[in-house]
Amino acid sequence: MKIKEKDYYTTMELAKVLGISRISVFKRVRQGSILGQKIGRDYIIYKKDIDLEKLKTIIKH
Repeated sequence: MKIKEKDYYTTMELAKVLGISRISVFKRVRQGSILGQKIGRDYIIYKKDIDLEKLKTIIKH
């Protein structure tokens, strides 16, 4: 049985991928630099809505 890959990141997952804190992801979502959708008390970030390589470059500078 094949496990389907999710089409979104949680704030914690995206923080790990980007090498930043979860709080930093929250701040960027609230500022609008990362597009996220609020689900309960957390956010999800759809993979189709972000460019990981571009985000990594911006965050490193």
